[in-house]
Amino acid sequence: MAKSRKSSHKPTRFRLRFTFWLDMHKSDEHELAETIDDLKTRKLFAKSVRDGITLVVSLMEGRLDVLFSMYPWVREEFEKRAGMRSAEALEAQLNRIEQLMGQGITLPVDMKVQPSGAGPKPLKAPSFALPRFDDDDELDTLIINKSTSTNAALNFVNNMKNLQQ
Repeated sequence: MAKSRKSSHKPTRFRLRFTFWLDMHKSDEHELAETIDDLKTRKLFAKSVRDGITLVVSLMEGRLDVLFSMYPWVREEFEKRAGMRSAEALEAQLNRIEQLMGQGITLPVDMKVQPSGAGPKPLKAPSFALPRFDDDDELDTLIINKSTSTNAALNFVNNMKNLQQ
C-alpha cells in the first residue's frame, strides 16, 4: 500500500468582506465611528462585529442562550430580578412550607407560592347576566325546499318570494 503525501501548500481561504456607511452628521453614528476606531486599534473590531450580529439575530429569534453564554453575569442579574435567585433559595422556601405543614399548620387554599406581584390577578369586572334563548320558540320556522332546477336565477327569485309569505 502506498503512503499518501501531505500537500505542502495551504488550502485557499474563502473570505467575504462587508462594508457599510456611517453618517458623521448624526451624533450616535459619529460616536459609533469612534468606538470602531478604538476596537480596530485593539484588534477587536472583526470579532465584535461577528459577536454582535450573532447576538442580535439570536435575540430577534427570542433566544437568550447566546447572550447568557457571552455574558454570564447577565443571566445572574436576570434571574435575581425575576425572583429566581437560585435553586437553593427555592429549596429553602419549600422546606419552610414543609415544616409548617409538619407542625399541623394548614395553608390557606388561595395562598400563592410565588413572589408578590407575580402571576395572573383576577380582573375586577362587573358581573352580568348571560343571554337567555327562551324566545326561540316564539319565532316562525323558515322552511327551505331544495330545488332541482338548474336555473339559478329562477331559484333565487322563487326563494325570495317564499320569504315574503
